[in-house]
Amino acid sequence: MKYITCVLIAVAIGAAPAASLAQSIAAYDPPAGAAPFFPGNPFSARLPNPPTVNPNSAAWVVGLGAFSLNTLTAYTAAGVLHDHHEPVYFNHSGSNTPVTIHCTANFGHIPCSTEGMPVYVDSREIPQNGGAPGEDDHLALIDTAEGYEYDFWGVTWPPSDGVLITKWAGRCALSGNGFTNPSYTGKRWNGGCASQAAGAPITLGLIRAKDLLAAVQTGGTLPQAIAVAVTCPGPGPLPAPFLGSGDGKCPGNAPEGSRMYLAMHDSDVNALGVAPIVAAILRTLDEDNYGAFIVERGGKQSGIQMFAEADSTYTVWGQPGPFLTQYAPEAAREGLPGASALQKGYKYDIQLPIPPSVGASLRFL
Repeated sequence: MKYITCVLIAVAIGAAPAASLAQSIAAYDPPAGAAPFFPGNPFSARLPNPPTVNPNSAAWVVGLGAFSLNTLTAYTAAGVLHDHHEPVYFNHSGSNTPVTIHCTANFGHIPCSTEGMPVYVDSREIPQNGGAPGEDDHLALIDTAEGYEYDFWGVTWPPSDGVLITKWAGRCALSGNGFTNPSYTGKRWNGGCASQAAGAPITLGLIRAKDLLAAVQTGGTLPQAIAVAVTCPGPGPLPAPFLGSGDGKCPGNAPEGSRMYLAMHDSDVNALGVAPIVAAILRTLDEDNYGAFIVERGGKQSGIQMFAEADSTYTVWGQPGPFLTQYAPEAAREGLPGASALQKGYKYDIQLPIPPSVGASLRFL
């Protein structure tokens, strides 16, 4: 909602005693800034210099409402089933259990092109928010042996009788741009991952705690554009290579796939005097760097809702969740509101205060 990813190597269910199990389950944890998948994807490309301004930019900015960045949250071990961020796991033949994908819905007007395909899972993995009804229930599985990312929307967990039931699932080649799969040529969807509405893989634009903290420490940025949701995007057509599901409901607003940025430079952001975490995110959004892509229609929250890696990516294997154990302490050190106390019994609700003047610099490419 997730490389730039952070994914886990899983072992076959019950295949190893406890001692060797701990050794076998090791985090696939590339260095901060690493982008091992999807060469040439649009999220890794910096904004043009100078960036252009879309003729509809002013109207689209108004359609977003007051500029704010939705809070990043970190979850306790007790609250892992309530993690609303995006879980990503590393799965492949020989280490996991094969199941067959069964889709129960079309993604907008698009048929599910992964129907009947095999994919490998581990029963310890947990979808977004634990698969609770009414949520998007996203799940991303990376299969480096086959060379695909599989993304799921509305997944029912756990699989039953060898079948993984989901509303919709897609896959895309790790060697491509994240939006196409040559083996699907001739099908209407052409093989995007696309559990998110704009057709982007879950792993593109996902904020990793490791990347964010590295940007804080170095005064730098995240290594890619940020994937965001807005309350009500406009209808298509979507700019290439994004692919639409038809859930843009607000004519006159920016459609999914649109790229936004701040008409500020790094020096302007640094002069704001904001908390280092906030500054790292704003530098990522400014015109010297990457900006953000709208990939989803959000819920009722106002402002721009960012997607981040789920702590459950780690905690289901008994490893510490980096948003709880690393990001939250840094946020508390910086004095961000909400960082020093647990709220709602299971999550840190950490606010990102942004000066009102920043919103005036928001533009669409």
